[in-house]
Amino acid sequence: MASQSKILITGATSGLGREIALQMAARGESILASGRRQNRLTALEARSDITGLALDLSSPDNITLACANMPALSGVILNAGITFADDFTSGDYETDNALIQTNVGANVQLIRALLPNLKQSQGRILIIASLGGLTPLPYQAVYAGTKAFMINFGLSLREELKHEGIKVGVFAPGGIKTEMTDIPAMKALEKDLAPVESVAAAAVKAYDKMPALCVPGAQNKLIAGFSKLAPRSFIAGQAEKIYRKARQDSKSD
Repeated sequence: MASQSKILITGATSGLGREIALQMAARGESILASGRRQNRLTALEARSDITGLALDLSSPDNITLACANMPALSGVILNAGITFADDFTSGDYETDNALIQTNVGANVQLIRALLPNLKQSQGRILIIASLGGLTPLPYQAVYAGTKAFMINFGLSLREELKHEGIKVGVFAPGGIKTEMTDIPAMKALEKDLAPVESVAAAAVKAYDKMPALCVPGAQNKLIAGFSKLAPRSFIAGQAEKIYRKARQDSKSD
């Protein structure tokens, strides 16, 4: 097992990334779990099939160093991401830039740096995007923009890298009940959040089958299908009404 190529999972210390790491390790995969919180990495490393990697995706220098010392990989699951759920005017450029760096810049840098490693194993890249990258998402405008970038970036790379023997897929779930959504702005929408265990199982299946774009869940598939038919301005307007009401409800509780 020590010589087995590893699967790198970013953002593996909580939420969806942690659950994917646990499910894949349980079936015998050798996992390299990355994250910023050392105490949580240590807890994951208590399992013999998971190795922790301290990785700060907000630091390009840290990413460069980590990639230079990366073991042989059979795949990468780019799961790490952050959000900002509030009026755009209540944020600032520092918040925007941190979100763009984590959700976009770090992923592009990781893929570019790890391509030689993945070419050797004809490995896989699964990009965890979001249903919010397929539709406009008022009150999460920067987040939706980053996820839209990753969807188009991933689908474009899929066609380029297939000639190198590397498979690329995009996984775009809807809302998930995790630490990231455990915020006041999402409280009123909590009933619509999917359990992390089932979404992780769908992500593992997507990693195995590598479809171009996987949207898990019947309701999410309907939304994704509707987004192809309805004007994007209409979708944006409807989403704004839903989120504005949810925000008002959360403030009145």
